[in-house]
Amino acid sequence: MSLIEWSHKYSIGIPSIDEQHKQLIKLINQLNKAMASGESASVVAAILAGLTGYTESHFAYEEQLFEKYGYPQTEEHKKEHQRMIDRIGQFHVEFAQDPGGSISLEIMQFLTYWLTNHIQGSDREYAEYLIKKGVD
Repeated sequence: MSLIEWSHKYSIGIPSIDEQHKQLIKLINQLNKAMASGESASVVAAILAGLTGYTESHFAYEEQLFEKYGYPQTEEHKKEHQRMIDRIGQFHVEFAQDPGGSISLEIMQFLTYWLTNHIQGSDREYAEYLIKKGVD
């Protein structure tokens, strides 16, 4: 069973971003499965790196839309993105220092909470704005 199951409640109404959110959920589920099944540290590290890279490209995509359409909360939203990237970076460091340690539960709790709350909170706010501007 997956840690996070995509459902309509996560849809923000912009198909390209919904698809990216689905991919983020897929990566989080892969990371959870690898950690739960005791995969090697190199496998877990590779998935975590992939999640980091995809998260950064997803955020860049959102931020390009913000700039293009003049989203008034751009700076605040970019700060949220940076906090997420910084935290994932901290997890990388912690995992590299102690690959067998107990950070896995903390990582999964953070990622699950952050992603679901970010989508249902601040992403919904910008979605309404961008949809009114014609983004679909």
